[in-house]
Amino acid sequence: MAKELWDAYDREGNLLGFDLVRGEPVPKNVYHLVVEVLAVTADGRALITKRHPDKGWGSCWEYTGGSIVKGETPVEGALRELREETGIAVSAGDLHPVYAGIWPEACGMGSAIYHSFVVFFDPSVQTIRLQEGETVDYKLLSYEEFKQVLMEDSFVDVVRRRFLEHQADFDRIIAEHFK
Repeated sequence: MAKELWDAYDREGNLLGFDLVRGEPVPKNVYHLVVEVLAVTADGRALITKRHPDKGWGSCWEYTGGSIVKGETPVEGALRELREETGIAVSAGDLHPVYAGIWPEACGMGSAIYHSFVVFFDPSVQTIRLQEGETVDYKLLSYEEFKQVLMEDSFVDVVRRRFLEHQADFDRIIAEHFK
């Protein structure tokens, strides 16, 4: 199986001109890009997925996310991760940027620059399909229920912390959409 390659970036998001290999140490002051996408239904329910038990944070809940592969932009990575992990296919214009920022090392994968998005989708048009080996279950929760489940031990801690750090931005984007 081919190794997953990531572009290497400096802390300002500039390409450094060399590759990183998933699973290998990331040099100090070098970053890779990661995306997270909170998918919300047309009637205001948030989609969460349960991680495969064999993965890090196995059997915990989260919303869609993953590393951007070599040559991808954050938007392309977000669209790919959403499609792969949930089966939801949207266009770039459907993504609502929430924030971009550095997050310290997690799971030995090095520090990363996270790009977070909200996307709205219609579950009567989009069929949710889980990615084998990645996700094993999903729930659609009202946004208020989502924020309650987010606080439980069964939710991936680092995803929770990033959400809480930017909750006002998530709340604003979702509220504006449903005006």
